[in-house]
Amino acid sequence: MWESICFGVMRMSEHISIQSYNYHERAAEYHTKKGFDPKRKEEMLDVTLSLLVDLTPKGATLLELGAGSGLFTKKLISTDHFNEILVTDGAEAMLDIAQNDLESTSTKLEFTTLDFTKKNWSENYMENKVEAVTSSMALHHADDKRVLFKEIYNVLNVGGFFVFADHMAGSSPLVEKLIGNKRARIKLASLSEDLNDEDKIEKFIISDKAKQKSEGNKCESITHYLTYLHEAGFVDVDCIWRDYWLAVFVAKK
Repeated sequence: MWESICFGVMRMSEHISIQSYNYHERAAEYHTKKGFDPKRKEEMLDVTLSLLVDLTPKGATLLELGAGSGLFTKKLISTDHFNEILVTDGAEAMLDIAQNDLESTSTKLEFTTLDFTKKNWSENYMENKVEAVTSSMALHHADDKRVLFKEIYNVLNVGGFFVFADHMAGSSPLVEKLIGNKRARIKLASLSEDLNDEDKIEKFIISDKAKQKSEGNKCESITHYLTYLHEAGFVDVDCIWRDYWLAVFVAKK
């Protein structure tokens, strides 16, 4: 049984998404809130978890990118499926919470501060024999997904899987509008306000986009993601689940 927890540090970043989460008050708030739409998010994470267990051998080594405060990591540990989980995030404040909150007697946990938006970070994991890479609601922070997906491809063993969930943009102005309206109505419903008030819907959409930009979110369409994954060298690439702005992808090296 594993009784120790390792902790490492790599070069920090000035990326805006890391800055926005890298202080303790914001990290603590993120850890305790249930998300914008808890039911939809929970289903997405359940799909991601199920795929990881189904596609990897028991005792596999898993690299988690953008683990935040460890909410999805806790689900991974609960399966008792992975021998080692390499838990990484760019914000030390978030990773501190994960390290203090997570424990396991059967899974080795290694915590490392890692900015996955940089180049060549995969070189640090070549000795780990990574059989799966995962991430939940984090990869949209990367400015260049082509570079990111190639780094992930490089870090995986041949035959390994990349399974991740992310926040997506629409593939057209119409789809973007549908997503914006859906998010607006969810917000208005939570405030017990008129779901058909067009002015309030439009104001929310504008403020929502501003908030996403301020946090360094670079959401792209599913079509773009599938293209980037193929370009990186992955096969068996697909979006296996989608619900408006959330999606789950699978790709094999």
